[in-house]
Amino acid sequence: MIWGLRYRRAESPPAATLQSPRLILRPAVMGDYPQWKAVRQANYTYLKPFEPAWPDGCLTADFFARRLRRLWREWEGDRTYAFLIFLKDGTLIGALNVNNVTRGAANYASLGYWLDDGSQGQGYMTEAGFSVLDFAFEALRLSRMNAATLPLNRKSQAMLLRLGFSEEGFARKYIQIDGRRQDHILYGLDAADFSGAAGKAG
Repeated sequence: MIWGLRYRRAESPPAATLQSPRLILRPAVMGDYPQWKAVRQANYTYLKPFEPAWPDGCLTADFFARRLRRLWREWEGDRTYAFLIFLKDGTLIGALNVNNVTRGAANYASLGYWLDDGSQGQGYMTEAGFSVLDFAFEALRLSRMNAATLPLNRKSQAMLLRLGFSEEGFARKYIQIDGRRQDHILYGLDAADFSGAAGKAG
């Protein structure tokens, strides 16, 4: 695992890179916009049932720029740590975020992610997940990570179990997905139970 943490002013991207055998994860920059737009646009039908409703104009360059500035500020404010997922050849295949960081006695955050339809079934999200969990528990010193999936999202549930999460409960009308509040299965992972590099090797 390789990462660099160097905090900058919120108007520039955080200097943080995670590397795994096949992947590079880093915060988005404006130069990623053409590829990000192409991947998101191509995956609209696939992702729509699993994500909050896409707002009007969400694939424009202006929207992307505003999103970047917001994510950079949230990184600086210790609220969100957002990574794009790239193959080693530079191909963008998804994203993985540490969201809703809460410090104090809670000291937890939530995992959020999406992956290109054509990249499914190759273990990429599991590999990326181990990298981001290493970052969350070691660099950010979080004590726990939470996650939630729709009841019918078997791929997501299986991936969370591979990462070491445990199913912990059920929440009715948990968050807005595809334009309406939907039920979710809740998962959790304590830092002390995370296997890290040993999990990747297994």
